Amino acid sequence: MKLGLRELIFVAVMLGLLGASYFVVFTKQNAKRAEKEERRDSKQKALDELDTATATVRDVDRKIAELQKAVNYFESRLPQAKEMDKVLKEIWQLADSNGLHTQTVKTPRSQRMNGYSEQTVELNLAGEFTGFYAFLLKLEQLPRLTKVTKMNLTKITDKDGEMQATNVMSVFFEPESEGQVTAAQ
Repeated sequence: MKLGLRELIFVAVMLGLLGASYFVVFTKQNAKRAEKEERRDSKQKALDELDTATATVRDVDRKIAELQKAVNYFESRLPQAKEMDKVLKEIWQLADSNGLHTQTVKTPRSQRMNGYSEQTVELNLAGEFTGFYAFLLKLEQLPRLTKVTKMNLTKITDKDGEMQATNVMSVFFEPESEGQVTAAQ
């Protein structure tokens, strides 16, 4: 088969047509396909983020339930404001039952917090150290929320095992309702 000028021009036109179709048709289609893939990837990423957020929301609901149980537990251990005198009497009797002599009890004004109130109690005790240690152990076992914030022990020099203690503790209690507080003030 003999290739003439006519056949060469035909082949050149066909190659030109192929090249032109690549630039005109295929590049536009490739750009559209790349754009669609990019949108698909962004939507897939959004779905993944939604799945993560949904799992987090379920976890938050579980955490809220756990924290609500903890709040209910601690609220059950808070005495009412009107029972504070009973709590102080209970602490005084606890000290007395362990052979400690209560020298002074000071109760400054209570502080109202969000959901609870705190009564600071300064207690000066004297007696045997073993009785004081037993007092602290029993104080820890009380069904009330109490916290010893400051403790100062001084040994009484003329008696062996005798000491004097100054304790500052916080007793937490359920505050009175707003109506009762304003009426008391």
